Amino acid sequence: MQPQIEIYINVENDWVTPELVAGFQSALQAMLPELLAAPKGPDHVLSSLDMVEISIVDDAAIAEVHGEFLNDPTPTDAITFPYGEVLVSCDTAASYASAHGIAREEELFRYMVHGLTHLHGYLDYEPEDREGLFAVQEPLVKRWFPATGTCKPDNNSR
Repeated sequence: MQPQIEIYINVENDWVTPELVAGFQSALQAMLPELLAAPKGPDHVLSSLDMVEISIVDDAAIAEVHGEFLNDPTPTDAITFPYGEVLVSCDTAASYASAHGIAREEELFRYMVHGLTHLHGYLDYEPEDREGLFAVQEPLVKRWFPATGTCKPDNNSR
């Protein structure tokens, strides 16, 4: 089974636009069969979900959830709940992207793929777990980010 993906914008800024999110949603939906064909991690639930809801939030909101559910009140990139909810921070994406010379849109898309990869059962608590997660996640990001329609030369996204 392939879940439907819904993305919600819960921030107001100049770069997380409905058009950007529509491109992300289309690319992620098209990418799902490829992710589901990858070996499942030990805690996989993705194929059993009807819906995955991805919420784009700011650092304050993700820090609040991080503190409440993971006992760490600091901002983070993504938080994934096994019932199919993923929160991603556009502030963290923009900060990381700026520091590493990549497009903030690509980094935000990466966080969404990261959440979906968690739902496919991959963990990232230990270095060897992270390696396995990134081995699945990064080829998907490289292959599917351009399909979002946001990958344009000189898009001033850094």
